[in-house]
Amino acid sequence: MIRKYIFILLLSIPVIANSQEELVTGTFRGTQFINSQTVEVNPAKSWEFNIRHRFGIVGVDSTAYQEFLGLDLPANIRLGIAFPVTERLSVGIGRTKMRKFIDGEIKYLLLRQTVNNKMPVSVSLYGNAGIRTQKFPRLSENSYYGDSITPFEYRFEHRLSYCTELIIARKFSDKLSLQIAGTFVYKNLVNPGQENITTGITLSGMITTGASSGIIFEYAYRFNNRPDANAYPLAIGWEFGTPGHIFQIFICSTNEIPEQDVYTINSYNYLKGNFAIGFNIKRTSWLNN
Repeated sequence: MIRKYIFILLLSIPVIANSQEELVTGTFRGTQFINSQTVEVNPAKSWEFNIRHRFGIVGVDSTAYQEFLGLDLPANIRLGIAFPVTERLSVGIGRTKMRKFIDGEIKYLLLRQTVNNKMPVSVSLYGNAGIRTQKFPRLSENSYYGDSITPFEYRFEHRLSYCTELIIARKFSDKLSLQIAGTFVYKNLVNPGQENITTGITLSGMITTGASSGIIFEYAYRFNNRPDANAYPLAIGWEFGTPGHIFQIFICSTNEIPEQDVYTINSYNYLKGNFAIGFNIKRTSWLNN
């Protein structure tokens, strides 16, 4: 019982800390950046339907027009819904085409930036747990675990993976918002030579270009399980929308969508001109009182 009251008190601290201060709003327009999360949570008394779509990877060569900028190639897509539990807490669920991945997510807004800068940043904690429902590839003969002794066999837990992000953002002006996110990914099954835990950091931001549009960008760096040629996920795009819709169109160096895969599967080498075109669409509907 005591632990229950302590937990409730800890959740109440951010509310108490900011209750008497004028809060900064609209650090970002939506809850989703390009590949990563923003610090924002879903608005109260609303629900969200979102689509994330990535076309195939092409290069700055003949494949660009032969594959029509990747539109002729197999695409990856995620459909998801999310809704608020409180003004600071939201939850969601989604399914991604690649690996037939189903995930559930939760985000809690810990702190909100104040106009007088007594609280200079907004802070959110994000968590995601997912399961791969696609069949695993056939095992080769004489497959072993990392100890090279125990014969390898697939287990249910190998389908599971998790992602946690601590997101810190600041709205510097009506024209510029930036954020940094520390990322922790755990996958129960990884390729030989990789660690189950991957840690990284993502830098992202938005430069406002109009009343309802802006340039968005993000770059992710991994501290371990580093990719070949150090080609980390990179993306830049344009965001525009209305009060109920947000549209993002961008170029990026990966067509992975779940955070667990974006930060662990090697990005295509943009230094050699490889890229994918993608878009995100979010539709927010408000519930009747």
